Amino acid sequence: MFSAFYFLSCQKLISASLLLLVNFASVLNDSTDAAVTNDPTPIAAAAPKAATLRGIDVSRWQLHVDWQQVKEAEITFAFVKATQGDVRQDPFFFRNWEETKRVGIKRGAYHYFLADAPPLEQAALFKSTVWLEAGDLPPVLDVEASVPGMDAAEFRQNVRTWLETIENHYGFRPIIYTNQSFYRRWLKGHFNEYFFWIARYSSAEPQIHESDKWLFWQFSDRGRIPGIKADVDLNTFTGDWETLHALCLPELPHTDNTPLFRFKSMLPLP
Repeated sequence: MFSAFYFLSCQKLISASLLLLVNFASVLNDSTDAAVTNDPTPIAAAAPKAATLRGIDVSRWQLHVDWQQVKEAEITFAFVKATQGDVRQDPFFFRNWEETKRVGIKRGAYHYFLADAPPLEQAALFKSTVWLEAGDLPPVLDVEASVPGMDAAEFRQNVRTWLETIENHYGFRPIIYTNQSFYRRWLKGHFNEYFFWIARYSSAEPQIHESDKWLFWQFSDRGRIPGIKADVDLNTFTGDWETLHALCLPELPHTDNTPLFRFKSMLPLP
């Protein structure tokens, strides 16, 4: 019989393992802030030498992706744009969402946050669009733009409202995506209960506050991958396959058609 206490213990062990991994990675970070470069990365093989798993993120700009070719190019994971603001669904989301699963690429969905749109309405759009299943990566909030004149505390509270609303819905804590400079100005040290995915187009790894943790690094926005005719963002994950899988929505026993993303209604969060 599956035990809620057993599940929570496993979740805590997984979280502790991820934190140890990230803390180790942070020790290796470069102590200087290298400038962002615009040099194109022609193929996925140009990932940082320390990378063990490579991934991409896509949206409507990549149009029709041949995901079988992407899989054969040794891409392990992909983040797919689902929604933006409070009104826009990405027109290629559903195709990308189904195809990544079909070919066996770890998939995650992300929302592009608009600072001037109501955060609850933005969260509602994402919830109505994205259906999570066992093995899917956590939802991602893409935070990279503010509104001129907006108070920093108000901005961060709006971000937190989206994050907490999504966590309450799926029972699954989101990841925050941002770029290195935006992180420093707006987010540094304010969201230490969340993992970060940092965009830094440099040979130097992301630099973050000692209380924060990063797991994904977007190291180029000009990658070229078989199966994608346009430039695509290239990413690396700090751990191995087992660590990546441990980050994902777990398998839970069920005997009916209850959506897997509703597991929070059965088990409390650790």
